[in-house]
Amino acid sequence: MPVALTASDVWTERRRRVGELRVRQGFARQLLDFYGALLSVQESAYRDAAAASPPAASLASYVAEVVVPSVLDVSVSTGPERMRSDLMNRLESQDPRDIVERWIRNEDQPEVDRFLARASLGPVLEAAGAETRAACVGPHDARHCPDCGGPPQLSYFAQAQDDLATGPRFLLCARCGATWGYPRMTCAACGEDSSARLSIFSERGTTSGERGSLVRGLPHGGAPAAHHPALFPHMRVEACDSCMRYLLSVDLASDPQAVPVVDELAAIPLDLYARDRGLTKVTTNLMGF
Repeated sequence: MPVALTASDVWTERRRRVGELRVRQGFARQLLDFYGALLSVQESAYRDAAAASPPAASLASYVAEVVVPSVLDVSVSTGPERMRSDLMNRLESQDPRDIVERWIRNEDQPEVDRFLARASLGPVLEAAGAETRAACVGPHDARHCPDCGGPPQLSYFAQAQDDLATGPRFLLCARCGATWGYPRMTCAACGEDSSARLSIFSERGTTSGERGSLVRGLPHGGAPAAHHPALFPHMRVEACDSCMRYLLSVDLASDPQAVPVVDELAAIPLDLYARDRGLTKVTTNLMGF
């Protein structure tokens, strides 16, 4: 199992990783700066929710009244210009409570609505108990969160124990941030487990028994391909030919300093690489990639 972090550690680690990646990955700096500003609001929301313990029946109302205004403020002040205008336009005609409620009910939403709901509800669900998380709607199967029924946002390999080549694989929930174990070389979208139908794309290629290819053409500040290190040596695209869906995966053995939810957010070139091959992400991340 992953090592449990205290509440303080979780937010500190996310901020630390934002600071590291914004220096190393200039193409994602604007996004990371926005996410860094959002983290302060989310940490406050987490602590407030942990103290208030809002009941499941009033979850959407609590989030809309207590968290949405702060998320909206930071999004309008530091978010991308298009997001600012979209948020203001949507809130002229949409009740924030309804926006949050639709994410709780696992319904389709416009991208800007889903951002507002996820950014606001996420830290509250992270602080909530099992009963509150269980109030969310979603399948309760191996491919969905056992706590809230949400879809997986990403895959990651924990650091190995003993002499294992790689650690166990986990999925991380896009809605509440919970993690759960999941088999290696099995599609997180459809459950396909035939190696002939599963592909891995990474800058370091595949290992024995894996099907896939090298990722080439990522931005490296203009340096020739032969002279630059891998941008994402600890990450890969996990794709399925059966459903044409994919997830990004983070290997904590390759980079123990990685924070999966932050690293996945900043790996924009890998998402673009997958999309260029006709793949659709199981769940777009908070910023819509």
